[in-house]
Amino acid sequence: MSISPTTGMSMLSLEGTPTMAQARFPTQSPRTSPSMSGSERHDDTNEWEEDEEEDDDDSNRGVISSPSGFRYDISQLPHKTQQMVRGLYHQVSTPGPPQISLELCGIKEEDDAEGGFFYAFQMQETVPCSIRIGSKNSRTYSTPRCECPDARYRNQKPCKHLIWLFDRISKQALFGHDLEASLTLTEYGYPEQLQDPFDQISRIRLDILADDLHCDIFDPDNDTSDPSRSRIQEAREMVAALAGVQPQELDTYRPDLGTSHYTSPIRRGDLEATLFSLLLSSHSLSEWVRTELESSGPAVEPFRAMERRVSRILSELETYSSSLQNTPATSVRSQKEKTVEGPRDVHWAATQVQHCVRKIELLVSRGSDPLSEPARASAARSLVSILKAVVSRNVDSHGGDTPDDRNLFMRLVGNHDTGFVYSALELLVDQSQFIEELEGIMELLGRHGAPTTYVANMRGLISRMRSHKAVRHAANAGESSRRRSQTPPMDEPQVPPPPLLLVQTPTEEEGPKRTTPVGGSNSPQFLTPELPSSSRPGRGGAARGRGSTRGATAGSKRTASLGNAQDSPRGSKKKRVRGA
Repeated sequence: MSISPTTGMSMLSLEGTPTMAQARFPTQSPRTSPSMSGSERHDDTNEWEEDEEEDDDDSNRGVISSPSGFRYDISQLPHKTQQMVRGLYHQVSTPGPPQISLELCGIKEEDDAEGGFFYAFQMQETVPCSIRIGSKNSRTYSTPRCECPDARYRNQKPCKHLIWLFDRISKQALFGHDLEASLTLTEYGYPEQLQDPFDQISRIRLDILADDLHCDIFDPDNDTSDPSRSRIQEAREMVAALAGVQPQELDTYRPDLGTSHYTSPIRRGDLEATLFSLLLSSHSLSEWVRTELESSGPAVEPFRAMERRVSRILSELETYSSSLQNTPATSVRSQKEKTVEGPRDVHWAATQVQHCVRKIELLVSRGSDPLSEPARASAARSLVSILKAVVSRNVDSHGGDTPDDRNLFMRLVGNHDTGFVYSALELLVDQSQFIEELEGIMELLGRHGAPTTYVANMRGLISRMRSHKAVRHAANAGESSRRRSQTPPMDEPQVPPPPLLLVQTPTEEEGPKRTTPVGGSNSPQFLTPELPSSSRPGRGGAARGRGSTRGATAGSKRTASLGNAQDSPRGSKKKRVRGA
């Protein structure tokens, strides 16, 4: 079926745009509409409308300049159309990713055989839409609302943007939900199990949730918002992943990418910095790259994300505690908005840290596929880092009636044995490389004090890690010994071998025959006695019956040769072959 240009545009306005690009902002982008900073607009406000001050003479005469350089007289157009044109050209001229781009063009033939041909141009449009989620006592937004054309003009409830957003929010708020159990989607776009969306977001705190949703926070005091610390770190890790940087080198890779602010996304002569800037300026590009990266990579690996989230939570706790003693030099309005969500005190921080640890435990125990060795190591590293951060904070953050109200360590570890962290580490006892760090934590517990059961469980965990390490070391030593026993001695004199004679010899008594080279060869493969190996079929049982001492061959060839000659008929045959 042929596609007309107008049909293509109507589809691309929303349907043709990838979902990740349609709803990439939970709120209106500050770049596209500065008037969205605080005051709400009426329902009939067009997405393209822009309230600009008309300072120049052209604007006063109804003349506007396009990015192509042309000037248009729009004074004869209706007022709404004039606003739409001004908003369109203002957006196009604003630095940042374009919202409209031309994708395809071609010649099409109409369906009617006599209709002839037409030119078709296909455009892609990213339409920022604003979603508002109010509390139950909100007069306007007690029911979540989206400002997209589908919701405003076509009365589609819920629209796809609400469903998409609440799916992301539910993933963070309902992290303990059994994936085999179904959620009940309501007419408002969110599942019943989410209960009150506003309350759920308030419990997490919006800036913490924004890091998980990979979006920026709107600053009410500025027309634009800088990328969040989380997005800067994530963009740097994405660039590192694409550059092939190993995870252990990630912390030292291009530190300038996290501190530099580029006025232009294009950095000539520096492809990595260019990609870094593009990822920060385009949420759709960042989402695309994120979905294409391997799930075990550092940029998208969930355990590292949980570790960063705990670090952010602890930082918020410290900031809150400082604000109780000194007035911070930050925006008063921002502080007021944070206060609406509730205090970021020890109770809140402890709840959020426990949620992060629980998420890691669920990812380890309920994953659809067994975790790879690097993923298991990353999970253990994050858990140990979280435990160390909590144990190191045995201080009263602020006032309170009980130590649990004032001290994060006392609430999570010092006064209660809730299995904090060690219950998750029990699933990762094979990660014995963290024994030394855990022993350092045990020293801190000895100074700070902890429940007897918690200390005993931690010691048991370390003991099991040691046992696993010893078993693995023994297995590696055995494998190394087997490899050494099969390696020819380096001090054996090398002489030209005589011609080989191939004879048929049985491998075992009444066993299958094989072709064996003989004829007095002094090549390395004949100088080393053939030792029994349990990995070779049909030979392990006989070897065990002969009492071969495999490990002793590595130290002395002479001893090994004598041992085989005495204990095994095959050893004497080897000796005769060498002398032939």
